[in-house]
Amino acid sequence: MLPEAIKAKALLKLAREISQHKAGYSALIVDLSGVPAIRNRVLFRAFARYLEEHALERAVRVHPLAMNVVVLLVPSDDRPQVARRIEELNDFLLSQRHGRIQLVHYDLENSPDRFVAYCTRLMEQAPAPPPDRSVPITDPAPPDIASLDRMIGIQGSIGQADLTLQIRSQTIWQLEKDQPPAAFAEEFWVSIAAIEQITGQFIHSDAWLFGRSTELLDQRMLSHLSKEPPVTALRLFLNLNPSSIVGGSFRKLVANLPAEQLRRLTVETALLDWRRSADVAGRILDQLQRMGVALALDGVRAQDIDTLTPEELAAADYLKLDAVAQEDAELDKALTGLAPETAAKMVLCHCETTAQIGIGIEHGIRLFQGSHLATFLDNPAEIEALLGATAAEASVQAVKTAYLPEE
Repeated sequence: MLPEAIKAKALLKLAREISQHKAGYSALIVDLSGVPAIRNRVLFRAFARYLEEHALERAVRVHPLAMNVVVLLVPSDDRPQVARRIEELNDFLLSQRHGRIQLVHYDLENSPDRFVAYCTRLMEQAPAPPPDRSVPITDPAPPDIASLDRMIGIQGSIGQADLTLQIRSQTIWQLEKDQPPAAFAEEFWVSIAAIEQITGQFIHSDAWLFGRSTELLDQRMLSHLSKEPPVTALRLFLNLNPSSIVGGSFRKLVANLPAEQLRRLTVETALLDWRRSADVAGRILDQLQRMGVALALDGVRAQDIDTLTPEELAAADYLKLDAVAQEDAELDKALTGLAPETAAKMVLCHCETTAQIGIGIEHGIRLFQGSHLATFLDNPAEIEALLGATAAEASVQAVKTAYLPEE
């Protein structure tokens, strides 16, 4: 969308809001441009949600107006209190050397024209960017100022990190009776543990910070992969949260991937996140299908299998079943009687023992992932026990061929 169209659309929306809330209302222009980290849109949204949740006594509207600028429409009686809370945030940012906020006030009852003229000039200088999400998702608000402070620090560390050292990958293997084991796909992700080591912060202990940090990591990984697409002939799995799937970084990756690699792309996201909003899930699915990208639902436990709806089973190209989320007996019981078309979509992941692999094979699962696969594939006796002599012999021959000296 052209900047002129963005400006006109935003101002029209703002004008309608003013017409409804002119009498007795004030506008507070909050310019975050003086906070260097705010150029990251994940942080910008976090600050906007903080203002909406913590600065407003009676929530009205928070409009993203221009680049790094939001406008708060508040009852005039509440303006001093709202302004004081914003100044408290500003004092904290200054004390931590994160930059500063500029605050401008307009009385909408007495000077609405001056306010609109100011907004017009502001947007001519710095028009609002295109929406960074193709599907609107409401982020949770930061619980407090300290969370924003930690997030700024994490964003800085992630921005400076060399992601070539932090991107992890793991092969998904295809195992079928009387067939040689075959590499099916490669999953890529960035380890939160590695980022915790870099930042010195225990991110897992804070649900809000964990969610935003994974989005920051997704953003950086997608940007890296856009510049350096992985060299693999296998199907490519990317583990992303829903906010990242609908974000600009993912759309850029899709635009940059060669057509053949795009056809082999699978995005996986947690079943729990997928179930948070049926509307958002449906719109994400529409987007992925238009792009030709497959969907995998991750974090499925044995107890979740019977709760999978027909819509979820139809939407998911793959279902990633966690092998260690329950005892082996419970896993075996849950897979008993599994419909063949559902088993065909299953990826038994986090496999830590041969017994878990055996349970999956017994119930018709053919895709496996986890730390134990390397050990299993290096043991012809175990391969023969689960897949048969033909598979074991083919596996041994493949290993011998791999180590033949070049002529």
